[in-house]
Amino acid sequence: MDVDLKLLGRNLAVLAVLYLAGMAAVFGFSVLGVSTLVAFPVFVLGILVASLESDSGFWGALLGLCYLLSYDLLFTAPLYQLKVLNRNDVAALVIFFLVVLIMNTVSQRMRRQVFIAQRNELAMGRLNKLSASLIDTTSSEAACQCAQAFLVRVLDRDVRIRLGDPGADAGQAARDCYERNYPTGFGEVGYRGCAKRYLPLGAKGEVCGVVEIDCAESGLDEASSSFLSSVLAQTMIAIERNDLEEEHRAKRIKAEGEKFKTLLLQSVSHDLRTPLTSIAGNADVLLKDARIAPETRRELLGAIHEDALWLNDMVENLLSMSRVQDEDIALEKTPEIVDEVIGTAVGKMERRRGGHRLRVELPEDILLVPMDGGLVSRVLINLIDNAIRHSSPTSTIDVSARKDGPQVLFSVADDGGGLGPGDPACVFSRFYAGDRADGGRKGMGLGLSICKAIVEAHGGTIRAFNNEQGGATFEFALPLEGGCDDEGG
Repeated sequence: MDVDLKLLGRNLAVLAVLYLAGMAAVFGFSVLGVSTLVAFPVFVLGILVASLESDSGFWGALLGLCYLLSYDLLFTAPLYQLKVLNRNDVAALVIFFLVVLIMNTVSQRMRRQVFIAQRNELAMGRLNKLSASLIDTTSSEAACQCAQAFLVRVLDRDVRIRLGDPGADAGQAARDCYERNYPTGFGEVGYRGCAKRYLPLGAKGEVCGVVEIDCAESGLDEASSSFLSSVLAQTMIAIERNDLEEEHRAKRIKAEGEKFKTLLLQSVSHDLRTPLTSIAGNADVLLKDARIAPETRRELLGAIHEDALWLNDMVENLLSMSRVQDEDIALEKTPEIVDEVIGTAVGKMERRRGGHRLRVELPEDILLVPMDGGLVSRVLINLIDNAIRHSSPTSTIDVSARKDGPQVLFSVADDGGGLGPGDPACVFSRFYAGDRADGGRKGMGLGLSICKAIVEAHGGTIRAFNNEQGGATFEFALPLEGGCDDEGG
């Protein structure tokens, strides 16, 4: 109401100013002895300004009528009477009246064209902003959320975009819109009393969702409906683009997985021959020669034991890699006590440390971290085994954990050997195997890449660097809560 009163006051003020200006011009011409008919162009200009400055052509027509009556009353004979005796004055007044009507019509048409141009410019600006936002989305759901928030802000009403079948809870109007691919709800025949309007979201005759617009207070005008159609068209383009990108990404990941499996099979088939041949040969010697010396027997059994442990580690790593890479298998993340996970890993490596010294530093407080305990234990086992293989035979290996803000830092560090110049950047690459400090058999180069895959699957990070003791430190962080929202955690 306040807005309407202000607009009415402004229109009346514009009308009054233009009326007084026109009458003053006529009076001035009469004082100067100039024919008052010269004032008609001034009247036409006033009518044009009134039509453009007011919110309706009514005010221009009203001003023209006031001009006409005032001129007839004050400046044509007989004065102060609404009578016209001179034919020239009659013709002038008739022509002026026609000019008023024409000018008012033209000015209103101009005003409407200006309004439409401004509205289109505003709509194009908004659509450009929406297009820029949709480009940054990477999924159909994200594109719909982006468009939904945009429509709520621009239309100033509740808008909801549903992907897929809206379901029975959404109401019959929503289901009809999705199944029959036409607008339903508010303003449509057969949906009397429905306060929401439903529009199909789709292209080329295929519906992928439903758009729900709240029309409880008012419906959509023609301009809003046209703008909404443009927004939905852009949203549909973004959805199709994101679906294509997702399909391409899935194909690329599948191709990389197949390539990895091929390389892995080739590597496994090659690396399995050596330990299996060694085990079979040593066992054959033990079986055929019962008189073998105890010292030689011990050496052969030790070699069989070492090869068996190597094969066991390889199988464990392959199983871990399979679990992390298989999208159909979810991580079983449950709160695990950090002390117990470290204790399990150190216990398994204790008998294999040889001349190395294992030191453990546990956090003072009990820390619970959501994780797959078996996989994280495998990370620690691989890191400790890596330190044993690539540090000097008498080096000290420190295993520790501590709280660092919203995460827990696990660390495995040694004091002998360290990383080579290019190692920190490539130690986590697949099939990268550095030289062993004791000259023993190299691994397959999967241990550290598996560590990286497991840590990242938990929403963490891992890095390697040379420490001040002259050795290498491998450090990984796991979030105390949440982590990445994978299918199982």
